[in-house]
Amino acid sequence: MHAGHGTAIFFTQLLLLVLVGRLLGEVMQRLRQPAVMGQLLAGVLLGPSVFGALLPAWQHAVFPDNEAQKKMLDAVSELGVLLLLLSTGLETDLGLVRRMKRMAIFASAGGMIIPFACGFALGWHLPDNLLPHPEARLVTSLFIGTALSISSVKVVAMVIREVDYLRRNIGQIILAAAILDDTTGWIIIAAIAGLGASGTIDIGHLSFSLGGTLLFIVLCFTVGKRAVAVAIRWTNDRFTSEMPVLSAILVITFVLALATDKLGVHTALGAFMAGVMIGQSPILTEQIEAQLRGLIVALFAPVFFGVAGLSVDLTILFDWRMLGLVAGLILIASIGKFTGCFLGGRLGGMSSAEALALATGMNARGSTEIIVASIGLSLGVLSKDLFTMVVIMALITTLVMPPVLRRALVRIPLSAEEKARLEKEAAEEKDFLPNVERILAAVDGSANGRFAAWIAGLTAGVRGTLTTVLAPAPDDAEEGTPDRSEKKRADADDAADEEGAGRHAYDIALSAAMLAIPRAPGTPGVDDKAKDRKDAAKEEKHPDDTAKVLRREAERLVLRERTGKAPQKTPELPHGPVDDDAGEPDSRATSSPPDDARQHETAPKHEPVGEAHDDKRVSNATEDGEFVASDPSDAAREQEAKQADTSHEATRISDEIGKGYGFVIAGFDAPGEESDSDVPPLPLPTGVLPLTKAFDGAIAIVLAHGDHARTPDAPLDILVPVSGTDYSRHAAELAITLARATNAPVTALHVSARMAPGMMHKRWRPRSLRPDAAEAAMLENLQALAERNGVTLRTRLLAGGKVDEAVLHQIHHGKHNLLVLGVQPRFGDRLNFGAISHRLLEERRCSVIVLSA
Repeated sequence: MHAGHGTAIFFTQLLLLVLVGRLLGEVMQRLRQPAVMGQLLAGVLLGPSVFGALLPAWQHAVFPDNEAQKKMLDAVSELGVLLLLLSTGLETDLGLVRRMKRMAIFASAGGMIIPFACGFALGWHLPDNLLPHPEARLVTSLFIGTALSISSVKVVAMVIREVDYLRRNIGQIILAAAILDDTTGWIIIAAIAGLGASGTIDIGHLSFSLGGTLLFIVLCFTVGKRAVAVAIRWTNDRFTSEMPVLSAILVITFVLALATDKLGVHTALGAFMAGVMIGQSPILTEQIEAQLRGLIVALFAPVFFGVAGLSVDLTILFDWRMLGLVAGLILIASIGKFTGCFLGGRLGGMSSAEALALATGMNARGSTEIIVASIGLSLGVLSKDLFTMVVIMALITTLVMPPVLRRALVRIPLSAEEKARLEKEAAEEKDFLPNVERILAAVDGSANGRFAAWIAGLTAGVRGTLTTVLAPAPDDAEEGTPDRSEKKRADADDAADEEGAGRHAYDIALSAAMLAIPRAPGTPGVDDKAKDRKDAAKEEKHPDDTAKVLRREAERLVLRERTGKAPQKTPELPHGPVDDDAGEPDSRATSSPPDDARQHETAPKHEPVGEAHDDKRVSNATEDGEFVASDPSDAAREQEAKQADTSHEATRISDEIGKGYGFVIAGFDAPGEESDSDVPPLPLPTGVLPLTKAFDGAIAIVLAHGDHARTPDAPLDILVPVSGTDYSRHAAELAITLARATNAPVTALHVSARMAPGMMHKRWRPRSLRPDAAEAAMLENLQALAERNGVTLRTRLLAGGKVDEAVLHQIHHGKHNLLVLGVQPRFGDRLNFGAISHRLLEERRCSVIVLSA
């Protein structure tokens, strides 16, 4: 057979496996069964059981008994095994196991020990003609025991998700126990595979394999987890080609698979652990996971399960002794798993109804059992007849489980505590910040930049969201270490100001995250970490342990990037009025200037003469009449250099934005420029307009004022205007998040269009109103949002419709120092948020966060 013919047969095999597998998978899904069962049945139909029995010549033509031809299909199938285990690892939620650890551990232990003992006993008493190597009966018995003790996470998750029990306590316990089963099972199978490869039990080889496996797992959950996260983030942030993260995931999977192979255990463990570590990486977005899942589901899953089905020979069931053995295997597997899980659940504190549902769900073997059986067949641990028996057992238990589990789940009542938790989680799904996967803090070294870094760190810590601080390198890094004596000044105020101006944005964000992390009760993904930190500090019993653990967690959440050279120093209060009260005159403006200043103002101004004109040089006279020559071209070159630096920073920020961020917090100190537009310029940095046009997500523009300009960690008193719109609610979310992070007071102000009695035809004055039905519903919704976050929200309702007047009045009389303003941008040649927002930014007397959603 020439190479071209073999290639044609190979593609014909792929065509049939993918096509028939997808069609039967669709049929099974419409019958509310797992699609992988349809793909397995496709292989059975195309194999010797059906296609070979009806049209043997055609079946042998398409699937010839040729070693070279089989290796081509087996190679794709082996790759499918690794990718399926990678996918299983990605879906392994270890946080879920930690939350339900007591019940999950008892249920998993009971569900593994009893079925393992039953499977081992069955393998030990099987007739010799069913064993591939009777002399290696111990290895086969261990393998059968492990095969009978594991469950299928995919099938269990599918059924629980279908009946909408994924967030229920019982659903999470079943899923956590199945995850624990799978993880333990793959470790055991990897070790047994090492024994199967040698065919005998070699104590030295067994010790090396077990020791290497344990060391491998420990490294994966410690150094490996962080290294994988760093590698994926570096790939995502540095590569510009298409889908670089997908390639990085595959490289990591293959490297770990080769590592486990070198340890003498199966490559399946390496692929599974790669999936577990990659799944915990914060850079792994839903889009990247969907791309990887599409590759697996569309090609490799149908081929792998189809190839497994090709090896199934149902003709053995025509022998009544084999039929009895298959029935006995199904009975032993089901009774052992059911009994073990039920007893484990009861010992773990579950009710009888919950333990019954647990035992029912854990009895499905599904795709996991097919993978295990295929590994056993390839290693020579299982014979073809044993392989067929295990596959039939997996098929029957999987098809029976979904309808039985649905009936068992609906009989479990919903407690009041569980109902409240479900309502809270359902509400948080619609919120803005819980759905942000990555935050970018694009800042400079100004007061605005420092305060923006503080806000970003608070948000990262309280939400547990990965945040990148993109800031220029500090001056100290380029000019050397400053004199330490300068840090020991006697004047405490001056020292504090100097520290605030010199601190790098990353250090500020890190400090903010350390402050916010312990103050995040009830936040998804944060409460468990807080508990772990508390337990760790309690065990060590050292006063600095909590700070160390908090810093490690903050360093995991807050990352650093640099735009390049640090900007020139600028005034601390670049935007808006400085005075706390507009009615008070500026004493500095009315005071007389110093003597030196008056002398400088009265100094004679000398006009350039002589050669200065010929050389196009301009000489500026000093007070003493001395001339200092300067070249206008020097100023031009300096301006071009500044523009080049600004352009470089803008390009760097633009490049960083394209790396998958959901929220940008910007803090710059470049004032706006004039243009020919009819729209009046906003008192915002020039970099904001291109930023809002280049980024489709939410942007928070931070403007520091007062104490926040000097020390970004100054206390907060927050005011957020609300109007019932989506963008005002997003602003309320951010305000409540910051209040929770700092234990700060927060007030929501709604200005009604309705008039209070006596307000008609008069100048606006603050008048309170009783809310109507719509306003009451809006304020109740915000109160519920605050309660879910453990924050006390004060609300105020003013009449008259003058939003700008009401907000300015409330800032002054409420003594608020932070305004969180939700806006909707109106794009043009100039950034425009509307007249109300423009006035609030012009006349503000506090720090402002403009949230453009």
